[in-house]
Amino acid sequence: MGIFRDMHEQKRFASDWEYKELHRMLSEAMSRGYEEQVPVMKPNRFSPNQEWYQEKETGEIYSLDAPDEKNRGWWDRVEMQDLVDPDQRLQ
Repeated sequence: MGIFRDMHEQKRFASDWEYKELHRMLSEAMSRGYEEQVPVMKPNRFSPNQEWYQEKETGEIYSLDAPDEKNRGWWDRVEMQDLVDPDQRLQ
């Protein structure tokens, strides 16, 4: 599943430290040119602290949800078909 899986295998964080460590590793990957932060194309009102990152080599996009008072945070792959309207096709 790419660089996110390499950095943090579990999708949910067990502690704030795990989130901060993944965020630190993402910053390092961006400075080395492996990742770039991209705009959140489909915001989720239940996840207002979400950030999206794209792997430059594969084009895969991942969402990163920061911890808040309700949860510890998580990451997941963004499925490209979820970004288009149902009557549109991916090219």
